[in-house]
Amino acid sequence: MDIETYKIIITPTASKEIYDIYYYIFNNLDARKAARQLMRLVEKEINNLKYLPRIHQEIEVNSGVKRKYRRIVIKRYVILYTIDENKKIIYISHMYYGLKNYLNNGKGSN
Repeated sequence: MDIETYKIIITPTASKEIYDIYYYIFNNLDARKAARQLMRLVEKEINNLKYLPRIHQEIEVNSGVKRKYRRIVIKRYVILYTIDENKKIIYISHMYYGLKNYLNNGKGSN
């Protein structure tokens, strides 16, 4: 029995956000080990989506776009992604520090 897998695409915006978080933890906080551990967790969670794309909670995001987002929570960070069922593609859209108001596209305070 073949298991259906999805392709993962990390958007340029998400790629920059992930890099910025890594850079901040690694350099500004001087927490190299923590930065590497977080990135390993991020990679693991994203790779798991290939096999279980709907495992995470669906949420509403006020971005002005009618997309169904799902959210992965890793420590104090949130990764938002969408699923294109027709093409079997998962788009990693954003990664935010969890205290940010990501439900309003990262705007405002929380």
